[in-house]
Amino acid sequence: MMLRAILMLGCLLLGGCRFETGLTTVTNLSIEGRAVNATRSYVVGSEGEFECLRSVTGSCHYVLFVEDCAADAPPGTGCGARVVDQFTLAAGERQHKGELPRGLRQCVDHEAPPVVPACAAGQARTGAAASG
Repeated sequence: MMLRAILMLGCLLLGGCRFETGLTTVTNLSIEGRAVNATRSYVVGSEGEFECLRSVTGSCHYVLFVEDCAADAPPGTGCGARVVDQFTLAAGERQHKGELPRGLRQCVDHEAPPVVPACAAGQARTGAAASG
């Protein structure tokens, strides 16, 4: 009887627990062995935390975007980038963002706000792109 109660309690407790995995992105640019630009972001579900750890210019420029694709488009066509948010953080600052869409991608640049979709294609000067 006691074992049965313990098993039922365990099932009830597990049923109420939900574990979500997220995406952590860390970019670190070093020149001559010295870290000059560093950013970190963590996105789980529709919530994200973005942090400018270090920047030679004193700022980290972020652009958050998703790729909107037509449902019937062949792979590699019919997609366009839709900017979700753009913001700048000073070195040492962090910002929380909510209500982020699925498939979120990001670019970070330390000199100027990144331009989508060029930054995602690796064409930014000092930017980094990541998807979640």
